[in-house]
Amino acid sequence: MTEETTGPSAAAIAARLGSAAVGAGIGTIVAGPLGAVGGAFLQEALNEYGPRLIDAVNRRRSQAAAQVVAVGADTAGMSLDQFSDRIESSPELLSLLAETVQAAMETPLADKIHALGVCLGSGAQDHTQVETARLHVRGLARIEPQEAKLMALLDQPNPNGRDPWLGWNRAEILEDRPELIGALDPCMALLVAEGLAADAGVAGFGGGGPGREQWILTVFGRECLRLLQALTPTTEPQP
Repeated sequence: MTEETTGPSAAAIAARLGSAAVGAGIGTIVAGPLGAVGGAFLQEALNEYGPRLIDAVNRRRSQAAAQVVAVGADTAGMSLDQFSDRIESSPELLSLLAETVQAAMETPLADKIHALGVCLGSGAQDHTQVETARLHVRGLARIEPQEAKLMALLDQPNPNGRDPWLGWNRAEILEDRPELIGALDPCMALLVAEGLAADAGVAGFGGGGPGREQWILTVFGRECLRLLQALTPTTEPQP
């Protein structure tokens, strides 16, 4: 499939599949932050800026939905009509679609949108893979540029003279990725919380701690990173 042939029809199918989710999203936007504001400021926001921003959200959601639907259909080896029929016939796949579109709408990473579409397609192609695809979507949902850079580093052997599979400590990470200073702790906390990375030093002598970290990617983390790297030339995958 090419973007020229799939774009308009993918967008139309995505709009049909996602219409209910769009309505729910609008309700959340209007009822949430604006509900706590009063007076003339609220009225101005509702009359002028609210509809314009909601339209922008809807356009972004439609674009993300069209992209993941096109990639998903291509991954599943189905026409767009076949893919749409398969999703519409399954509550599990509709739920997976909603999670996939939401994650795609919120990211600036083109590779991540493609990876999310691959997950959707794998679930549609093989019903037994729906839950696995959902786990991958949830793992990918939290990965943004900073986390992706950190995961790519943790995927490489440590070059600093230690056993390469002992992982990376704080000083080694910041030596290689100085742009992560100030962001390392929240990025690492997110990766650990999502099961994408772990501190192997906790189980070692001394029990880990500052300066004794041995951060590594988990098997699940490597799977999610491979999905992100599918469109991009990479170094030889590590076992």
